[in-house]
Amino acid sequence: MVKKVERKKGMTEGANRNKPSVSTENEEDLRKKISAKAYELYEKRGQGHGNDLDDWLEAEQLITVELKTSGRRV
Repeated sequence: MVKKVERKKGMTEGANRNKPSVSTENEEDLRKKISAKAYELYEKRGQGHGNDLDDWLEAEQLITVELKTSGRRV
């Protein structure tokens, strides 16, 4: 038997409140920056395999901080 899960009003909005907003036109640029930074991290580790998700998440965090400190909107 499958239970229907009801969302409380405002649940989605609250969950996304802390996420930076990215305009559609900047999504591709942001993805490219994160990808380049993740590859840079991969190279710094000696190009060892198995850490692609960690590299991506760290790159995402670094780029987000970089953009926030430069005063640009993420």
